[in-house]
Amino acid sequence: MGPTLRQPKAGGQNGLPGDRTSRGTVACICDAGSVPGLRTAPFLLLLAAAGAVATAGCGGGGGLSHADFVKRADAVCTAFRASTQSVTRPRTYSDIVAYVRKTRPLYEAARIKLEALKPPAKDKPAVRTWLAADKQISDALRDLGAAALRRDFPAVSTAAARVQAEGVASRHAARALDLQVCSQA
Repeated sequence: MGPTLRQPKAGGQNGLPGDRTSRGTVACICDAGSVPGLRTAPFLLLLAAAGAVATAGCGGGGGLSHADFVKRADAVCTAFRASTQSVTRPRTYSDIVAYVRKTRPLYEAARIKLEALKPPAKDKPAVRTWLAADKQISDALRDLGAAALRRDFPAVSTAAARVQAEGVASRHAARALDLQVCSQA
């Protein structure tokens, strides 16, 4: 479900001072190409929270069937992707801050909806693993925005690498649950 990160091309194309690492490559910066747009983040966050409350009572106490859980979780991931399609790749500190301000509330809203789903008992450990990685992505996105706001290139690089690593963990965990949309980069 998480945003993807890509290694930008070398040559100082990020608009960031000191953007070359010791090996002569450029540090990872978020690629919003796969996690795009928002103008309605507060509304969508409110809508998602309402949806989380509404779905929290679903499932009859015993949890959803595996197929229903997969269907509902993939629907949440589909909605997240649809709501983030227009964000462009951040190239400057200001772009990174704007990217995080646009995508993180939507990501958090989707994560809250996913947490409200009641997986079948046999899937609970795998779901906990998956959602823990998603929480780490959200935390790393927060740190990425804060680092960009401080114009702290090493911290931006570190946070971007964390987003990427947790994104891989999240996709692997989602794949283990048979999630199709949530397991895509």
